[in-house]
Amino acid sequence: MSFISWSFVVLFALVFAARLAFSRRNTGAPYLLILLAASVVFYGWHVPWYLLLLVFSSAVDYFAALWIDRSPAGSARRKWLIAACVSANLGLLAVFKYWNFGLSTLESLLEMAGVPAKLPHSNLILPMGLSFYTFVAMGYAVDVYRGKIPPERSFWKLFLFISFFPHLMAGPVIRAKDFLHQLYRKRRVCAPVFYEGMWLIIQGAFLKLVCANNLANTVDRLWNAQTIAQAGSADLAAMALMYSGQIFCDFAGYSNMARGMAYLLGFRFPVNFNNPYIAASFSNFWQRWHITLSTWLRDYFYISLGGNRISPRRTYINLIVVMVLGGLWHGAAATYVVWGAIHGAALAGERLLGLGQTGEQSRGRAAKLAWLVVVQVVVLVAWVFFRSPGLHEAVNFLKRILHWEGSFLPSPALLQMMVFLVPPAIMHLRGALVERGLVPPMGRFEQAALAGALLFLTMIGYGINNAFIYFQF
Repeated sequence: MSFISWSFVVLFALVFAARLAFSRRNTGAPYLLILLAASVVFYGWHVPWYLLLLVFSSAVDYFAALWIDRSPAGSARRKWLIAACVSANLGLLAVFKYWNFGLSTLESLLEMAGVPAKLPHSNLILPMGLSFYTFVAMGYAVDVYRGKIPPERSFWKLFLFISFFPHLMAGPVIRAKDFLHQLYRKRRVCAPVFYEGMWLIIQGAFLKLVCANNLANTVDRLWNAQTIAQAGSADLAAMALMYSGQIFCDFAGYSNMARGMAYLLGFRFPVNFNNPYIAASFSNFWQRWHITLSTWLRDYFYISLGGNRISPRRTYINLIVVMVLGGLWHGAAATYVVWGAIHGAALAGERLLGLGQTGEQSRGRAAKLAWLVVVQVVVLVAWVFFRSPGLHEAVNFLKRILHWEGSFLPSPALLQMMVFLVPPAIMHLRGALVERGLVPPMGRFEQAALAGALLFLTMIGYGINNAFIYFQF
């Protein structure tokens, strides 16, 4: 079951009907229990027994937070409790996501040392959304440990926060401080909230079904070793651009639909994407791309490692380490490690050269534009590693672009499919103009007209590809 399946449409319609039925009542427990039941059905649809993992993760953080709250501040017991809690959460990821990767790496190291070995690998299926809900649950316990929030006394309400189906599979990575208080407020249905929710759902569905799906059909068909070895450089550059558009439209589309559904059900989610391909620095890119994950990595990993408080050298190391961990979070493969290392090195290098936001005002327009181009080219190169099945394929892909061969234009078939890059490009261009005060933000009438047009285009131009990229993480 996914956001673009008929089974989900029926499930959401039933839950929204419950929202309308309980909208005028002050007591929220019946409605919240319906949300909890819908979340359980949604997650258990494919592999029911994986619900036990979700319950286990929630229970670990629930009891750890209660015991931490009862322990004296600064006590050894308190530190041991948070260490055990974090270890249990990361242990889930290690077993289901990184076990085979770790064994393969160890086998390679033993072979290099002249000790060939064949270690037992696991055949476990990766639970969908494991990385997302593990981070959500772990973040709650850490916030209680840091004294930022009180522990939630009701287990089922904490479980609803972690399992709430709009963000369960692929985020946004919601913080407890942003969500738990919403369980206790009144949720009356009003027209502005309904309009905003529908606008986000329609916009997200268009990005996913029309732009991402049609781009994915071409990218998935062509991104293989045989095509890479034979394609011209212009075709490969076009494929890289198409994938950068596909992953943005896929994930931003999902995030918008999640935010829109949460609005309709009476909850507010934070913005997760803000036109990342107009970022003029690497730090600004991560303030625009997957915002909830990048801020989570900053607050829970980067700051815990010391952030920029120790020394410049330690700051650069911390940036690289955190981004490599961010790459590993996406998947257990060397390509994700390289993707994270590229971004970590880019952030460290930008800081070393003073080209981030701190030096933004002192640079001329030409220098800003030049650095923007550098940033977006490096981001595009990193996407090649992210998408490729292995390092060898990624390196060959980039080599064939650098050693330019063939026409300066992609093939007519690829040019035709690149039309699906136009909507996100217009979206980014308008966002840049709004940020600079050159055009006003979108008004209600413009938004309504655009929503109608996008809905019509979605019905006539959707592509057949139901998988969301980030469900695999």
